[in-house]
Parts: sequence; structure tokens; C-alpha cells
Amino acid sequence: MAIRERLGGAAGSLPSGGPLALAVRDAARFDRSAMSARAGLLAAIPVAAVLALGSIAWDPVAGVTMGAGAMLVGIAWRVQGGRPSLALLGIDAFAMALSTFVGCMTGSVPWLHLLVLFVWALVGGLLVSLGNRGGVIGTQAVIAVVVFGRFSQPVAASLALAGLVLAGGWAQVLFLSIVRGPGSLREQRAATAAAYRILADLTTASSKTSTLPAATALDEARSTLSSLTLFGDPALMTLRSLVNEGHRLRIGLSAIHALVGPEPAIVQLNRAPETADRILKLTGEALGLSARAVEGDRDAGSVLRSRVDDLSAETDALAESPDTAGSPLTRRLSALAGQVRAVAVLAVAAGESGTLRERRPRRAAGGVREQAAADLAQIRANASLQSPAGRHALRLAVVILISEVISRHVPLSRGYWMVVAAATTLRPEFGATFTRGTERVLGTCLGVGLAGAIAVALHPAGALTTVIVGLLAWAGYALFPASFAVGFGFITAVVVFLLNAISPDTLATAWARLLDTLVGGAIGLLAYALWPTWSAVPARQALADLLDAQRDYLRAILASLVDGQRADEDEMRKLSRRARLSRTTAEATVARSLSEPETRQIEAEESQGALAAMRRLVQAAHVLRLDAQEDRAHRPLPALAALAGDLDALLSTVEATLTVGPDDRPAPPTLPNLRARYLAFERSARGDGRAEGTSAEVDELVDAANSLAAVVRLDAREDDTDGDGRLADGARRSL
Repeated sequence: MAIRERLGGAAGSLPSGGPLALAVRDAARFDRSAMSARAGLLAAIPVAAVLALGSIAWDPVAGVTMGAGAMLVGIAWRVQGGRPSLALLGIDAFAMALSTFVGCMTGSVPWLHLLVLFVWALVGGLLVSLGNRGGVIGTQAVIAVVVFGRFSQPVAASLALAGLVLAGGWAQVLFLSIVRGPGSLREQRAATAAAYRILADLTTASSKTSTLPAATALDEARSTLSSLTLFGDPALMTLRSLVNEGHRLRIGLSAIHALVGPEPAIVQLNRAPETADRILKLTGEALGLSARAVEGDRDAGSVLRSRVDDLSAETDALAESPDTAGSPLTRRLSALAGQVRAVAVLAVAAGESGTLRERRPRRAAGGVREQAAADLAQIRANASLQSPAGRHALRLAVVILISEVISRHVPLSRGYWMVVAAATTLRPEFGATFTRGTERVLGTCLGVGLAGAIAVALHPAGALTTVIVGLLAWAGYALFPASFAVGFGFITAVVVFLLNAISPDTLATAWARLLDTLVGGAIGLLAYALWPTWSAVPARQALADLLDAQRDYLRAILASLVDGQRADEDEMRKLSRRARLSRTTAEATVARSLSEPETRQIEAEESQGALAAMRRLVQAAHVLRLDAQEDRAHRPLPALAALAGDLDALLSTVEATLTVGPDDRPAPPTLPNLRARYLAFERSARGDGRAEGTSAEVDELVDAANSLAAVVRLDAREDDTDGDGRLADGARRSL
């Protein structure tokens, strides 16, 4: 059976339709569930407020400049559905202010300004290697240099203009800090509860169900707890503890899935006493009640205590049954019950605390230096033409230079919009570039038509312009997560009316916006067509990086078992998180590659098969990790060392193979015989209950590793010896 058929939905579905058709379809997507009138209003209020304040206190230019700063920070917040931390938005505002100052200072010296544009575009392009947060900051910094570079000013005036941009941007951040900080930590509680509902669904799910959605939800909850706020709350510590427990629960459930096999958990556990069946059901109920308790549901808290008592009783019954006592699955379920008991206490505490009287000032979350160091390392690693981000950065810099030169020599009103359109259309990937280009064209047409209709009907000026800007911004921010094209349409109309406050000629401004966007977008698409960046090579590298992260995680686990030393839990969390984030990156990169023209795609069945095999590998690793943590005696298993070494060698060979296309690979090397090594370890473990339990779990690890080798056409060598010079079981059976 083909790998595509065997995987089903386990490793992600393969896209259908041509790449351009997919790009247009994505551009036209509208997700009504992502709309948020409240969030749109919160982001729009600062835009209208600073526009009015600046115009009254100083002049319309000051108001428009502050409004532009607030508008761009609002876009950074809403375009990702309102998930970026407020600290990130503050950095975005500062980066735009710095870019404004540099653009104004160099605008009168063409060669210097072009050099600055080139450098800014290179750095901004490289920032996409940090994901959406880096891409937002890099793009908006480039926009600020391009736009304000047309308004050359002396030092004092440049500083004043940059200060206005910063004031507008930080007004957005300050307002969001106030409305998101005080209260009852509603957003933080909701995010934590949402993560626990996903965990509850995992308890009785199929073993093929990915735990990554739960991990993503927990990361989002962690992000809300580390956002910049004006006030602190003792409940924050409780919520953070719940998130940490949630990550442990996810690993525990993943380990249970690995033990129960491919069938749904409930079906598998029916082979054991009925108490085992009840444990997972009660666990799911308890986690669901915990989610409600976190949100302040006192009735759920009282029922939760009863469910936890029932869960403890059922777990004790399973552990005391002579048929199941001491089995790996029983140990896993007992540990799971203990985690649920801890979660129940924390959930009730989180739901009962967090009133305004309990608040006190607190420091921002730590880890800033570590995050900055990790980000710099990531940027340095991508500063190469071998990296998609590096190629994107160079292409972006060249396109911006060419567009800037063209805009200065063609009779286009506000030609800098052409440069902005070209810069914001380009993306590192084929599908994203053409999708964003389509979205900008559709959005610009919508915005120009809307602005023209309002101008003809109302002829706005003064205070009415401010009201219209606020209403349009509200609609745009509310709709951005639902549809970039529609949201961008309303923001286009906002830009038109912001400029209308300075030079009241709305129709001419709207027409210039449309023409410049069409020309700039065409330049960006043409540049990508002439120098495309295909994702097949990055996708193969992402798969190799994922396996490298899993090798490090597995190596640390096996080393702790071999040496009998307790693994450092902080280090294990870091390794586990790295493996998980690498998987998210690999899945996204493979999906992008599969959306490209068929001749440029990564090998579909191999890539999907590798993802599925590596999921089995990391699940088996989770089981071993939990066993190592629970082994209080910490007895060494030196007999496992040879197998651990061969396993690492095999995975290293597979990792190197993944980076090369099937047609370019050399003759397959001879692989270590993991099965023979495993049989030798199994024989040495006989009579030792603890070692036998580890042996059963290592069996799944060996099978997953051999399956991964087979997926990339590196079939494991089947020797007649088992590593000790004796005949292996398979050879003996054949005699």
C-alpha cells in the first residue's frame, strides 16, 4: 500500500490543485470564525485617538504621522490574530522609529539612501528566519525607510518625525497593555483553558492523533503569560505552573499512545481490566473540568474533586490487579493520574484568584537575553545563499533598489508606494509570494473603491475624517485574521483618508495608490519568477534538522539509562522543545514544497513517510524519558550502550541521506544491524524486571528507526549474528 494511503491524516494531507490555483484560493479564503469586533475596536481606538490629538495639539502632519505609527503596530498585532506579545509590538514601534530617522537623514543623498535601503532590506529579509514575529518587524522597518526616505529632513526634524512615529506606535502598545492587563486575566485563563480542552480530547484519541496542536495551544498560553503588562497577579504563577504541567501531560499521553498501538486507546485498553478503560475516560473528564475551573466555574471545581477521587481509586485498582501490576502501561497510567491530581489543585486555585485587589507590580518575564542570543544565532545561521531566508533577503534587497530607482524616474504620484508593494509582495516561498500578491491586488481594489465611494458621498474633512479613519480601521483590524485581502482593503482606505487630512484630494490619492500597488506587485512577482526559490531543498534540510533534534533528545535519554544518572530536567525540556519546534518547522516547510509546481516539489511519499516514522521515534523516546525519570534506584544499564551507539549511527546516516534528493544519492551505505543489537540487549535483560521493561520499550524505538531507514531507501542490513557473534533469532528460526 502506498505511504500516502497508509498515513491518511496522520502526517498531514497533501495539497490538491495547481500551485497558482492554490495561491488564488488561499488569497480568497475568508474564515468568519477568526473575526473579532472587540479586538478590531481595541486596535482602532489608538489610531483615531493619536490622529485627533496630534492634529489638535500640533498640526495635521503630526497627527497623520502618529496615526501611521499606531496603524502599523495595530497591523502587526491583528494580522496574526492578536497573538504577538506586547513586548514584540513595542520592539516593532522602536524599529519603525529608528528606520524613520535613518530614512529622513539619508533621503537627500541618493547613493547613501540606496545603500541604506539595501542594508535594511537584507536585514529585514533575514528576519523571516525568526518566523512571523521577525517578518513583521523586518517588513515594517523597510516600509518606514522607504516612505520617510522621501521626506528628507535635518537632524532635529528627523528626530521629531521619528519621535512621532514612536509615540503613535507606543500609544497602541500602551493602550493594549492597559486593556489587556487589569481585570481577571481573561485572555490568559481562556488560552490556558483552551489548551487543556485539547489535552482532554487527546486522552481517548487514536494513537495516530498528533499531539502538536496541544503543544501549540500550550505555547500560545505561555505567550499570553509572558506578555508585557502594567500589573502583575499571583495567579500568573499558578497559570504558568498549569502550562508546565500541561506539557508534561502531553508527553505522558504521547507515551501512552505509543504503548497502546495504532488502535484507539479505549479499544486497546478493553483487553486489560475495565478499570484501565475508566482511567482514560476519567482523565479526559477531569481535564475538561479543569479547563472550566481555570475560567472561574466554581461548580466545575467541586465536581473536579470528585472525578479526581474516582480516578485515584481506579488507578489503584489497576495497579493492584495481578494481571496488570508493574506493566509499562500501568506505570504510565499511574503517573498520568498523579499529574491530573496536581492539575486539579492548580486549576481550582487559578479560578479562585486574580482579583484586582491581589494585583501588584511585577517585573517582565525573564529569559530576554537567552531569547536574544538564540535569535542572533538563528539569523547568523541563515546569512547564506544556502538558506531560503538568505536568498530571500538578497532578492528583496535587489528588488527594493530597482523599484526605488524606477519610482524616482517615472511620473507616478507617491511612487514610494510602488516600492512598498514590491517589498511586501515578496516572500521566501512560491505559494506565499503569489498568494500575498493576489491578496494585495484584491485588497487595494476594494480599498480604493471604498475610499472613492465615501469621498464622493460625504466629502469628509476635519473631525469627520478622523471618525472615518477610526471606523475603517475598526473594520480592517476586525477582519485581518479572517482574510488578509479584505482587511488590507479597509487599511488601504485608512491610508487614503490619513493622507486626505494633509492634502484633501481623496480620489486622486486613491487612484495613485491603486496604480502604484499594481506596478509594485508586478515587479515583485516578476522578480520571483526570474529568480524563484523552491522549497524542496529547504524541506529536505528541515527533515534532517528535525531528525538531528530528535537524535540529541534520544541520545540524552539513552545516556541517562546507560549511566544510571538522572537526566537534568531543564536540559531535557529544552531538547524536547527543540524537537517539537523542529517538527512544526519541518511540517510547514514540507507543506509549502508540496504546494509548488510538481517538478519542484519534495518527494511527497518519502517526506510524509519520514514525518510519520519520526513521530513514532519521538513517541518511543518520550516513554523511555518518563521511565528514566521514575527510576528512583537509577541503576545503570551498560548493556544498552552498544545499541545506543548503533542507533545514533543509523540515525546520523539517515539524516545525511535526507538532505539529498533520491536521484543524487550515492550507493546506500551498510547500516548497523539494530535488530541484532536489540536481541543481544534483550537477552542480557532477562531476569531483571526493570531491564525487561526498558527492553520492551526499546523494541518500539528500534522498529521506528528501521522504518525510517526504509522510508529513505536505506534498508537495515540483516546479519546472521546478533552483535555477540551468535546466531540471531531470525537465522535460528530459518535453520
